[in-house]
Amino acid sequence: MVESRSGESKRARWRRAPGDPKNRKAPPERVSGLIGTMFARLGIAEKVERASVVAEWEDLVGAHIARVARPVRVQGETLFVAVESASWRMELSMMRPQLMRKLNAGKRQGRIERIVFVQADGRVSEERDGQG
Repeated sequence: MVESRSGESKRARWRRAPGDPKNRKAPPERVSGLIGTMFARLGIAEKVERASVVAEWEDLVGAHIARVARPVRVQGETLFVAVESASWRMELSMMRPQLMRKLNAGKRQGRIERIVFVQADGRVSEERDGQG
């Protein structure tokens, strides 16, 4: 019988219990679970979840709003959104409570607490608080 460097035979390795850390035949883990664990260990899970609204914007707010407004960045708990016109900026400011509900639906951590609407030419909405 062939022995490994540790002095253990191949047959002995195959007989290990499934929970044994030396078991090379442990079931594979899902990548999403590993990534979530890694983010938690690095202390960035909340930031990553909060920033996910940028990638999911159209699905969260709908195609109609996504055509006239796009998320620019998340800074802290604030989402900055560029809007194509002053009239749309005003409309979205009035819709702020509904948008906040959609953006935060199902989230336990990494919630957006405030939306700041920035007109595409760089002007910022007067209403900066999340109350609308």
